[in-house]
Amino acid sequence: MSHATATATADESVEFGRLLTGVLLTCHESNVYPSATVVDSASALSSAQHQSPTLARLSTMRGLRGLLAVSGRRAAASGASSSPHSVLFARALQILSQPEPVRLHKLSAPDSGIVELRLERPEARNAIGKEMLKGLRSAMDKVGADPTANVVLVASSVPKVFCAGADLKERRLMGPSEVREFVNTLRATFSSFEALPIPTIAVVEGAAFGGGLELALSCDLRICGESATFSLPETGLAIIPGAGGTQRLPRIVGRARAKELIFTGRRFDATEAVNMGVVNYCVPGGEAYQKALELAREINQKVRLFLSILCASFDMIVAQFFLCKFGTIRVPWKCIFQFCLQ
Repeated sequence: MSHATATATADESVEFGRLLTGVLLTCHESNVYPSATVVDSASALSSAQHQSPTLARLSTMRGLRGLLAVSGRRAAASGASSSPHSVLFARALQILSQPEPVRLHKLSAPDSGIVELRLERPEARNAIGKEMLKGLRSAMDKVGADPTANVVLVASSVPKVFCAGADLKERRLMGPSEVREFVNTLRATFSSFEALPIPTIAVVEGAAFGGGLELALSCDLRICGESATFSLPETGLAIIPGAGGTQRLPRIVGRARAKELIFTGRRFDATEAVNMGVVNYCVPGGEAYQKALELAREINQKVRLFLSILCASFDMIVAQFFLCKFGTIRVPWKCIFQFCLQ
C-alpha cells in the first residue's frame, strides 16, 4: 500500500470511527437501541476498514440506517414516537447517514496520477448548496496540494444528472449578504478550479444547468453522453450566471452565440454542444466516463514522460525560472502549456 493510499485509508477510518463513536454514545445516553445492533455496526466497520475505506463507509452507512430503522420500530412499539429526544436522535442519525456531497478518489496503478472528484447529492440533483460548495473547495485544496495528481475527472454519481445548478431552495433562506457571500465564494471556487495546475475533465451525463454548466466550463475538457442537456437559465429568474459563465462561455462559443444562450436561457442538447465546441466529445449515453478515462490515461502518460524528460534535461537556470514563475519546484504541467501559448 502506498503512503498516499495509507493516509487516505487512515483519514477515512478516523472520520467514520468518530461517526460511529458519536452514535454509540448517543445510544448509551438514550437507551433506545439494543446493544447487539450497535456491536454489529462497530464490527462491520472494523472488518471493512481492513479491506478498503469505501467498504468501511458503506458498512457504516448500512449500520446507521439499520440503527435508524430499529429506532422507528422501538419507538412505535413503546408509543414514544412523539418524544422530543427520540425525534432529535432519529433526525441526528438521518443527518449522519447522509453521504458527503463531494468525494475524492485516487485511482490505483496503472492509473496512478488520475483523481476522481464525484458529486454525490442525489436528493437535490447535485444542486450546489453551502455544504457542496465547501466540499468542492476542500477537494480542490487537496488536489492542488497533492504532488502525485496529474489529471482530475469531475463526474457525478447521480444517474441522469451532472449538476442542477445552485440550490435555490437553500438560497431562499439566505439574506442578501449571505447570497452575495455565497455567489462570490462560488465564483472564486470555480476560478480556483480553472487555475489548478493540472488538466481537468468534466464528465457530463444528463443535466448540466446553471452552476452545473459553469462548473463544467471551468474544466479544461468536457465529455458528454448523447442524452446530456445544457442551459444557463438564470435570466428566467431575473439573475445572471454568477460563477463565471458570462466570461467562459463567450471564450468557447463566441460572443454572439453566448449572448443568445444567456439571454434566452434555452436548453441545448449534446449534438449542439459538440457542434458549438462546448464539449470536446459526445459519446453514446453511459460511455462518457470511459471516454474521459481514456483521455485522462493518455494525458497522464504524457505528463509522466514530459516530467521525466524535464528532470533529465533542464539545467538549473531553467529550473530557477519556473521556481520564480510558478513559486514551486514541482512544475505545473498545465501552466507550462498555457505559458507557451501566450
